[in-house]
Amino acid sequence: MDILVLGNGFDLAHGLPTGYINFLEFCERVMPIYKEEGKPVINYYTEVLEGWEINNEIKDYLDEAFKSRKRNSKMEYQTKYPGLDELFSLIDNNIWFYYFIQCDRHGKENWVDFESEISNVIKSITEAMEKYNISLYKTVYNFRDGNSYELPIKYEIILDIIEECKEIKLLGNVTYLEIKDYLLDDLNRLTRALEIYLTEVIGKVKIEKMSSDIIDIVSPSIKVLNFNYTNTYIKEYYYNEINIDYIHGKARKDNTVEDNNMVLGIDEYLPEDRRNKDTEFINFKKYYQRIYKGTGCKYKEWVSVIHEDFQEYKMELERINMYKDNIFPMKQRAKEIKNNYLNKHNLYIFGHSLDITDKDILRDLILNDNVHTTIFYHSKEELGRKIANLVKVIGQDELIKRTSGGNRPVMEFVPQSDMKIKAEIS
Repeated sequence: MDILVLGNGFDLAHGLPTGYINFLEFCERVMPIYKEEGKPVINYYTEVLEGWEINNEIKDYLDEAFKSRKRNSKMEYQTKYPGLDELFSLIDNNIWFYYFIQCDRHGKENWVDFESEISNVIKSITEAMEKYNISLYKTVYNFRDGNSYELPIKYEIILDIIEECKEIKLLGNVTYLEIKDYLLDDLNRLTRALEIYLTEVIGKVKIEKMSSDIIDIVSPSIKVLNFNYTNTYIKEYYYNEINIDYIHGKARKDNTVEDNNMVLGIDEYLPEDRRNKDTEFINFKKYYQRIYKGTGCKYKEWVSVIHEDFQEYKMELERINMYKDNIFPMKQRAKEIKNNYLNKHNLYIFGHSLDITDKDILRDLILNDNVHTTIFYHSKEELGRKIANLVKVIGQDELIKRTSGGNRPVMEFVPQSDMKIKAEIS
């Protein structure tokens, strides 16, 4: 069995601006379509588009939306694109959107990690509640009456944003439960906005190149574990939904906030003795969202097949070893069985950072002695990050063992081939 794991680097390699930072920047560019903000509108919007390093298809889309905008009966702007209008309504006064745009943009790649930032906020709130022994039903006046509590800074920022976005003037009348509900509701709205961006906006970008690495391994029977929300693989390589596991959900244009099934959450952060009883913020966790939104876990079935094959191999080997003299034909048979079973399954990883946030899934796939793992990387810097992340995921001993297996290592790192122009692919 061949399994292909795809991360966001797969979409990026195809020239699709699908990163969180791309979505965030797009949303910032959308604002001038709907808000004049006291400046000459045409000049202001022209300034917004200039200097933006983005696909021309997306620029043209926004430009056409801007030129087509009209005021409705409520004196609100609308465009010829209902999806864009919905996107704006979802990010307007959205707690998480305003929080993310004030976050530090990290490094030369100018990125913001939504999941890490959400985790920081939720952990800050739970830490504050634990420190002061406060329940969800307690009002927040304690932190606005001038008392000198030392709160985590991200918690205070979120309170300020909630006050601004929800027009709450007296936080003393708001409970922790209401704050949690504000955060969860706006996270769901932001997730739907991201879905619109991926389907309506990214869908306009023409893919001109394909990966020869993926072309070489694609077959009708290959299993695909897709961490992306997009359907790039199906559109460009092989249409077979049956063998694809959208572990984090799939973006669909005609969804609503309620039936969106995209997972945008955090990993478990509580110690083991609290995980099963402190469930106040469980709605933000990935495993909960996967179950609640019904994304499915097809990959578990694939892992079961791998495990069953390995047990069959061990049983066959034990049967051969029962012969005390272990004559030469039996030794040959044992060698054949070992080669057949231990080369039976191949795992290919393309565009996934191997970050610890997906630790459990990656361990399920990698830590099998009858699986050969090939990890593609696009630069030496990225190779270094992947190795460091793998240490966190499987541990240094496992990593050394799997990459240093003498003549037969079960894990290898392979540089990505150059992308090929679609017209040149036979």
